[in-house]
Amino acid sequence: MTEPLSILHLDCTMGQGGQEKDHIHEAVAFAKMGHRYIVAARPGTFLLQMAESKDIGLALPFRSNFDLVSLRLLRRFIKENRVRILVTTSYIDSVLGWFAALSLGQDRPVVVRQRHLLNPPKSLFPYRHFCDYLVTVSDIARFGYIERGLPFWKVVSLPRGIPDPGEEKSQEPWRIPEIPEDARIVLQIGTFQRDKGQLSLLESMRPHLRTHPSLHLVLLGDGPLRGNLERRVADARFHEVRSRIHLPGWGNPVPFYQRAAVTVISSFREAFPLVALESLCQGVPVVAFRQGGLPEVMRWADWGDLITPWNFTDLCRQAVDWALRPELSCPKIETIRRVYHDRYSNEAAAARTERFYRWAIAREKAGRLKVNPYEIAGGRGDPFYPGPLT
Repeated sequence: MTEPLSILHLDCTMGQGGQEKDHIHEAVAFAKMGHRYIVAARPGTFLLQMAESKDIGLALPFRSNFDLVSLRLLRRFIKENRVRILVTTSYIDSVLGWFAALSLGQDRPVVVRQRHLLNPPKSLFPYRHFCDYLVTVSDIARFGYIERGLPFWKVVSLPRGIPDPGEEKSQEPWRIPEIPEDARIVLQIGTFQRDKGQLSLLESMRPHLRTHPSLHLVLLGDGPLRGNLERRVADARFHEVRSRIHLPGWGNPVPFYQRAAVTVISSFREAFPLVALESLCQGVPVVAFRQGGLPEVMRWADWGDLITPWNFTDLCRQAVDWALRPELSCPKIETIRRVYHDRYSNEAAAARTERFYRWAIAREKAGRLKVNPYEIAGGRGDPFYPGPLT
């Protein structure tokens, strides 16, 4: 029988979004497989609260890159719990985690840096020197790091998963009673921040809301730009349509998917949008920009549209076109859910991640963590070999 893994995942995030939920989903899926998976986060954060509710949380200060208290706590936890895989996510925890691991010498765990974002980093130094492997959530993100000079064998693409569509049936009542039953809802989900595009979406949806009284726009989420959005909606230009724009905050997305006519993804960049997966599995079409990991998510579904970036006018036009269609059930819902189950369920994501972790541990035991697994750089097996110099 294969020995269970002991995994410690660090993230000093203060956020409350898809990345944080994904950490918990991954930990729970690994626990179901018999492994021990602990999530370490700052006290008082959404991530730690979620982890502690599952009895998998570890509170660490993560005050700075030089936080000796966190360093000592990390080192002791790794040693006492025989952690074999140390996962890091953000800059502070990646620095502290790397040096805590190195301080254990030959007994150290394999250090894996996860990268959920498509935002180009200011420096590749941490990705070159503070991890053994970099795991991205989509091929497009992986290729971006390879093009910038990271060794191709050090960067791995492991798409994330989502809960089973049948598992998260809402127990909550519909939270916006002022929306009539026959409303055609355009749904957007995400943290309220600039790269999610909510302000531009709001402006581009305004003329459509004026023209079509049945349309309602729901922006599900919260974040730094909430005040900006509220002030924009309060502007006199939105007087006619204000009652059909809703900002309910964070909540279970399932009842919103159950009422939505279309999900619009207005982000300027998305590495691997789990919202698109969730929406498709609920039978709701997706309209988004053709950028980042969206083509990877949607190429097999054919239920929605990808729009030329960053044409918000066209994005809203297509979203409204889908929203105003007669209610039709998704003709490919069975295919979508089968692909989801095989590739994008939490269980499928955890299984491929486990295979990678065991491969990395085997290479660490063999003393080959920093060796090109194709054995000869530029050899026949190297897909990025440029050919002999002339």
